[in-house]
Formats: sequence, structure tokens, C-alpha cells
Amino acid sequence: MIVVENNSVNPAYNHALEEYFFNNYDDDIFIIWRNRPTVLLGRNQNIYKEVNLDYCIANGIDVVRRPSGGGTIYCDLDIIQYSFITKEREGDSFRYFTKPIIDTLAKFGIHGEFTGRNDLVIDGKKFSGNAQYHNKGKVLHHGSILYGGNVEVMKHCLRPNPLKFVGKNVSSIASRVGFLKELLNISVTEFMDEISKTVMEDFNITEFIKIDEDIDREIRKIVDTKYGCDDWNYGKNPKANIKYSVKHDFGIVEYAICIEEGIIKEMEIFGDFFGMEDVKELTDKLKGIKFSEKHLRDALEDEELSCYITGLSMETLIKDLFYKELIDKELVINE
Repeated sequence: MIVVENNSVNPAYNHALEEYFFNNYDDDIFIIWRNRPTVLLGRNQNIYKEVNLDYCIANGIDVVRRPSGGGTIYCDLDIIQYSFITKEREGDSFRYFTKPIIDTLAKFGIHGEFTGRNDLVIDGKKFSGNAQYHNKGKVLHHGSILYGGNVEVMKHCLRPNPLKFVGKNVSSIASRVGFLKELLNISVTEFMDEISKTVMEDFNITEFIKIDEDIDREIRKIVDTKYGCDDWNYGKNPKANIKYSVKHDFGIVEYAICIEEGIIKEMEIFGDFFGMEDVKELTDKLKGIKFSEKHLRDALEDEELSCYITGLSMETLIKDLFYKELIDKELVINE
């Protein structure tokens, strides 16, 4: 494994840097960095529902969509980002890649735990969320660690889906998260150094890469064509006559479907779920078919739905679309 030294605080550049090393290096990679005030969207999320764009624009806060699934997060210079890029692993890779964070805390006598799909907690308070992107036999795992962070700005930037709080005893961002600076008497950069030391020990790392002019040039090309572009970051806000969201144990799934004369003309699926394949490939298969249980089953008969949305089965999709008593269901009259 190689450590990539990254001093950038530009979120578009940092995700382009991840993509560059993902696509161009066979070696396993570790990167740790910070972003200036930014909202990072999961790949499948609806920016217009998840983000207070007016506030972000007025306050110069970046909004960037990452390539992985999962939820929307706020980050600033008191919040740490880290990435592992490796070949695909068997077993629970989320636990594997978050172990160095728990090991680092243990050096300070602090007990961190992995919980749920992708979170790290201390005494029930979340201090880290994690997400993954899979392609061509490789995995990009990146996590966000709340060392500190501006809670007021965070609350203004984010519009968390109310379904996130169904079945929980809390109803706000601030009540669900904890900050490591309240437990540690060191700076955020010093804690970043401690994480790097632990990773180097755990993985026997001795090699480092600095971003030279040639690598920087290639990274900036990716910024210009992807992470710095509205087409990638904003996506589409679909015109639909059926919109609703469903909360599952594998994440929130939001459906937006445009039906004309009983035929699916457009369909988008958003959410904080994970998946190996692009969910757009799934929705493209449903365009042009009759919106009925039989036709949907026929169209997806040979598809492994969990490749697109981890945990999704045919029966779950059918219940979501045709039978389930849905929370937050909204029927929109055709314009």
C-alpha cells in the first residue's frame, strides 16, 4: 500500500484525485485530507431535496457529488476525509477499512464501535460515516470523521430526509453526532497524523507519492470534465407524476416515475443506499414498459437487483411500487 500526500482542500480536486489513482494505479492506496466548507452528495441522491442550495450559494459553500452511494454530508476544515483504494475484498470491507480509525482512538483510551451499515460511534454518538464505490474489481472506500465542524452551518446546509429518523428517538442532526475534539486534547491535523501512523503500522506502509506536475495536470482534467461540472453535481430533477420514498434497513429509496397512458416514460431512483452498479442502468431497463407488476417482473426477470441497490430483491421492489403502505407518499398531478 502507498500513501498519497494530498494537501488540497478543494473537494472537486480531491475526488478527482481519488478517481485518478483508482484508474491508474494497481497498488493499494491510502489518502487523508480535508475539505473547505462543502456539502458532499452520495451518487444516487436528489440534490434538490437533500441540500439547501440557496444557503450554500449565498455562503460560498461547495456542493460536489462523490462517486459512491450513501448519504449527504457536510464537511469543513475540522472534519477529516480519508480513502482506501484496493482490490475487491471478501467479507465486511466496511469494518476492515474503518478498523484503523478505531485502533487510533484506542491509543487514546477511547472505545469506538462500528454500527449499522457504515457508521462509527462512541457511546451511541456518530462521529464517522463511510461509503464505497466499486468498479472493475476494485473498491474505493472513503470516510468522513467529525473531529469538529460547524454545527450551525451543517444544519443550514443539509435537509435530511425525515424518514432517517423514523424508529429513532432523535430528530435532529446535532443530537445524533459527536465530535472527537471534545475527547482529545490535540489539533485536527495532529489527529490526522495519528491516523496515518496507525494505517502505516497496520498495513506496513513505507512508500509515499507526492502530487507532481504531471499527476496534477491529469487530476485537473477530471475536475474540468466531471467533479467541477454542474451536469455531474446537480444531475436531473425529474418531472414525475408519482414521487415517494421508502425506508429500508439497507437505506432510503426514493422513486420518481413519469407515467403516460400506463407506460413508464421516465424513472429515477435516488437514495442513500449502496450498490455495485449504476442504478441508472436499472431504471433505463424499465423505460417504455407498462407500469404493472407483471410487466415489471418480466422486464427484470434475469436481473440481480442487489447489484444496483444492495439488499434490494424483486419482492421488495414490487412491494415498494405496488403494495407497500408508503411513508411520505406524494401523488403529483400531471402538469
